[in-house]
Amino acid sequence: MEKLKLRAEDIEDLTILSAYLQDAITMMGDIVYQSESRRFVMMLNRYVWENRCPETGTVLPNMGAPCSRIRTGLYFDDVLRITSQNISTSLKEHPLELLAIESWQRDDETFHTDFIFSGEGVIRLECEMISVHMEDIGAAWPAKCHPKHEILNALQSDSTG
Repeated sequence: MEKLKLRAEDIEDLTILSAYLQDAITMMGDIVYQSESRRFVMMLNRYVWENRCPETGTVLPNMGAPCSRIRTGLYFDDVLRITSQNISTSLKEHPLELLAIESWQRDDETFHTDFIFSGEGVIRLECEMISVHMEDIGAAWPAKCHPKHEILNALQSDSTG
């Protein structure tokens, strides 16, 4: 399996990162804001979606374990401010499941980027610009299961039935 190393410089790029990071697991203890350098860093256990066919969900040949995760580093530069909602920052070992990353430009030319977690948790970054790096670290390991979403199951049933 080839490790991913991606960079995002605009909202469209962040949409691609969001797809790769869907269903990644992190904990508050793996999230840091380095105020002096204005860098936001998050370590995640990313589900390796690229091992699967996007249309059928079946494992692609020669792509390794059918269900696997890999440790992934994500960092944002030029972060001005961070806020959160429905997330306890004191529970360092509480798992957070990332559902999506959404970003938009405000009238004042700054960008807001939301990390949307299951359980209605949100971490919002206010950034001067979009400058993001994502990189897989180490080797992948077998995952217990393939993430499942009711809406995806319904769509697949509609397309086959």
